[in-house]
Amino acid sequence: MVNVTALLAVFAAMTMLGWVGTAPAGDPEVPEKYIKVAEAKALADQKKRVSFIDVRPPAHYERLHIKGALNIPLADMSRRLGDVDKRVPVVLY
Repeated sequence: MVNVTALLAVFAAMTMLGWVGTAPAGDPEVPEKYIKVAEAKALADQKKRVSFIDVRPPAHYERLHIKGALNIPLADMSRRLGDVDKRVPVVLY
């Protein structure tokens, strides 16, 4: 089983190091909210209905990811939005 805490800590480190780009200009189709790693972990621990989307390259996803997460690299996001369940909260990491 994947250690969710370790994976979310890696995401937090990536964010602090600037590996994740800035959000596109303009208003998103849905409200966006930045959450802390602890909040994302709580969602996973509580088994809340949520879609985790791993935005890293496939090679990184294959090495380690949150169980049940969908891999959609940032470069592919615009053309793969149809793969995302919009009926539940979505967490990008």
